[in-house]
Amino acid sequence: ESLNSPMNPYWNASCDILGCMYGNACNFNPSANMDDGGCEWDSCEVHGCMYDGAMNFNSEATVDDGSCEFTSCASDMDGDGAVGTNDLLLFLTDFGSICL
Repeated sequence: ESLNSPMNPYWNASCDILGCMYGNACNFNPSANMDDGGCEWDSCEVHGCMYDGAMNFNSEATVDDGSCEFTSCASDMDGDGAVGTNDLLLFLTDFGSICL
């Protein structure tokens, strides 16, 4: 049976393509020529920590949800809970480097 046949349950004689026609919506359908009223505005938001200095920084986050976690000891560079020789070596590895 042909795809362009009225016997095909997916055949659309009117050539209406239903979908969201608002370009800023998360589910925008550029092929739609008839709005189906189903535009979604919040589903494409990614909640997370947006502060790049936080331990749980999420580079894909679009909404800061207040979940940022910061180290209580900035000198603990290796995150083992103590300031020791490894932290000093990590610091000295970058000492004198130009920051971009």
